[in-house]
Amino acid sequence: MDKLIPNNRAIIVPIDFSITSENALKHAADHANVFKNDIVMLHIIEESYLSSLFGSHQNYKNEMIKTGVELKLEELKTQILAKYPNLKIDYFVYTGKVYKAIVEIAEKMDCDCIIMGTNGAEGIEHIIGSTSSRVMSYANVPVFIVNEFPKKGKYEKIVLPIDQSIESKQKVTLAIHIAKKYNSEVHIICEVEDDEFLRNRIKATIYQVKNILEQNNVKCVVYELGDKEYPGKLGDDTLKYADEINADLILIMTHQDKGFSEYLFGSEAQHIVNRVKRVPVMCIHPKETGVIYEGTDGFY
Repeated sequence: MDKLIPNNRAIIVPIDFSITSENALKHAADHANVFKNDIVMLHIIEESYLSSLFGSHQNYKNEMIKTGVELKLEELKTQILAKYPNLKIDYFVYTGKVYKAIVEIAEKMDCDCIIMGTNGAEGIEHIIGSTSSRVMSYANVPVFIVNEFPKKGKYEKIVLPIDQSIESKQKVTLAIHIAKKYNSEVHIICEVEDDEFLRNRIKATIYQVKNILEQNNVKCVVYELGDKEYPGKLGDDTLKYADEINADLILIMTHQDKGFSEYLFGSEAQHIVNRVKRVPVMCIHPKETGVIYEGTDGFY
């Protein structure tokens, strides 16, 4: 990884040449153009896959596959530059464990964020799938999960689920940063609690968030997810609500002691990744409890 140069304006896009990874690249290009980011396409070749194809011919297999992959990455770069000629786009090919390599490279580059697809394919198209949930869990930068290519090219409606954890509030700074760029409307949502104390507590949090958004001239609405209309867990209900309002982004935390931790780890983590279709999901790894997440001039 000696070619990597730190770049805190870089958006890393893992590419396995599946439709979803190419959708993620197009999505990244739309927003890199707005936020003045660079794009780094990244293809990871797993050793186990190479060995199954070529056996012990290590040098030959590495060079042959790397050359073919670089040609395909160059084609994708040309396609993006045809639409956005001023974007800076690089690409790298590495060998290793896919999710570990993505996280390590993102850390070494000190990148702005990661944008990746949700559904993988067979053979060489293997980056996406469970890898995305692992990257969500371990990356220290925001991870955008994309399936279908968003047609709008901007975030007009952002869904902001709020629970009772302190970390949940850290999404607000990022919501403001993105909403101001696109003149977005932020939908603050929460589950209705049966316990009166918890219900009052979450309402206080919700309206605190609402006041912060309004003070920053961000349009917002508040909606409580009642059990009758939204009987599922917060993850399922969030996806349902986002589809109903034709949302353009869901903004969630990837590690908390309460609330979202129930569906962002284990089987529920893979569940939400697999369920996401039209709406991209922005996954944020929180700072230590009580620390506000400060946005930058980049995408996040």
